Amino acid sequence: MTAQHYLGVSGLARQLGVPRRDVSKWLGQYPANSEHPFPEPDVEVDGVPGWTLERVPEVELWLSGLSRRSGS
Repeated sequence: MTAQHYLGVSGLARQLGVPRRDVSKWLGQYPANSEHPFPEPDVEVDGVPGWTLERVPEVELWLSGLSRRSGS
């Protein structure tokens, strides 16, 4: 059995080309019950979220929506 690989906050930030602190900020500012919720992680291990590499396009789409919302 091969272990599934997940991106943590740092890995997701690298994939998106943004600082780690931005991903951490978005997680806190855009919870599941918000108007523009950040994509929920696929897994959480000891309180640390993780997303599969296949979810990066979904997060990029979310991020583009954030840019439109802020007028950037």
